[in-house]
Amino acid sequence: MDESGSARSRVAHNTLLNFLGLAVPLALAFFVMPVAARHLGPARFGLIGLAWAVTEYLVLFDLGLGRATVRFIADTLHRNPDDLTEIASLAISIQLVAGIIGGAVFTLLAPTLVRAAFHMPAPISAEAVAMFRVVGFSLPFVLLLTGLRGILEGAQRFDLSNALRMTSSSASVAIPAIGAVVGASLPSIMWWVLISRATVCLAYLVAIRHALPTLRWRVPSSWSRSRELLSFGGWVLVSNVVSPVLAYFDRFALGAIAGVAAVGFYTAPYEGVTRLTLVAISLAASLLPALTALETRGERARSAELISSSARTLMVVMAPPLALIFAFAPTLLHIWLGPEYAAQASVALRILTIAVFANAVAQLPFVTLYAFNRPDLPAKFHLTELVIHLPLTIVLVREFGIAGAASAWTIRVALDLCLLMAGAARCTGVSVTAVAGGRIARSSAAILGLVAALLIAASELTVMPALSALIVVASITGFLLLSWSWILLGTDRDAIARLAGSYARSRP
Repeated sequence: MDESGSARSRVAHNTLLNFLGLAVPLALAFFVMPVAARHLGPARFGLIGLAWAVTEYLVLFDLGLGRATVRFIADTLHRNPDDLTEIASLAISIQLVAGIIGGAVFTLLAPTLVRAAFHMPAPISAEAVAMFRVVGFSLPFVLLLTGLRGILEGAQRFDLSNALRMTSSSASVAIPAIGAVVGASLPSIMWWVLISRATVCLAYLVAIRHALPTLRWRVPSSWSRSRELLSFGGWVLVSNVVSPVLAYFDRFALGAIAGVAAVGFYTAPYEGVTRLTLVAISLAASLLPALTALETRGERARSAELISSSARTLMVVMAPPLALIFAFAPTLLHIWLGPEYAAQASVALRILTIAVFANAVAQLPFVTLYAFNRPDLPAKFHLTELVIHLPLTIVLVREFGIAGAASAWTIRVALDLCLLMAGAARCTGVSVTAVAGGRIARSSAAILGLVAALLIAASELTVMPALSALIVVASITGFLLLSWSWILLGTDRDAIARLAGSYARSRP
């Protein structure tokens, strides 16, 4: 079996596992959250939502070591496997210490947050304080989950890591619904969530023992390599802190300039269409250890091939759903959210589909820079974009409202893509065109043709719906066939066929 083809098939398989690990808990949340909301009531359900949001924010206490662990474990396994125990123990020790310190600080500040920051009504303030204290107690386990998952991902055992991620995430959304039905208090619910996370941590330890039998946990004999880990993680942390500002500033600008209603018209389509980036995020997660392993072995040519192949395949996968949303934006919003949303947000949704496509493609050079040990470049790019994005968003929102917010985010994402492509090309020693997948003219022509055909289908929807449906099916089928023969290379097709064949053979 060709090694390059095998690597592509493995990355594709791991991408599917990552996607399921993210999508299954989201699907479960879609069904169980209404149950929790109905039984808890708006105020107490809002507290649960705050607990989730605070937990997401407190993950910043991992100091960027989640991705650093993946990268350094993959590097160690291929450079010097004897260092595996030292690196793994060091990474987990740092995250455990950070979790204990961060959790203790948050637990002590919980009463102040409830009184001053969240302005809780008196009847639920005591329950809120107790709940947030449990959130503080849970932080060490949250960071442990991140670190232990990073070890498995660094070893490219995405089967084990995603099985446990699905278990942990599903428990975090199911337990509040179950607790709400049986009448449990919010602190009790969060204690059960904490217990579930601690249990999954133990399961991770068992899985790591199975996947990496040579790893032995111990107190690090030397903390000298902590500087290396923390340096990498520090740049990741910069990106993790700046990225939410880049992602959400447009909503604050809309609220301040155009009013809260505009935020609602913008947020719903934004949240809907950006969910499609799960595909790219899943692919990037599987690429990080694979590219790190190739870079460690000095196989830059194979790294470039894998990046280029991934970019071609990702564009082919992302284009049909985003083109459909672009063409049928008014109709989709009318069906999903009503005529007012269709009138107010259709243009913004169309602009956002372009941004999501660019953002999806940008995930690949982004993770390439991490694999090549240059986390400083994405962080510096994000800081540069911040300086441009904030004033640009204010200007465009004042001039164009919701469409201006979407345009500002699209411009920022396009700039991010260009900077990351240039950085990845410089690190890998290949052209920007190669990093982008090559065959740019063919890909662009095929995608523009698909969008044009779907716009024709959308124009015929109210007059001749059957013809519209026929054009949709024919145009997407034609795009996929054209992509298979005209955009994807023979090696890409072989990798896809090999993966499909392995799935077919695994069926009973």
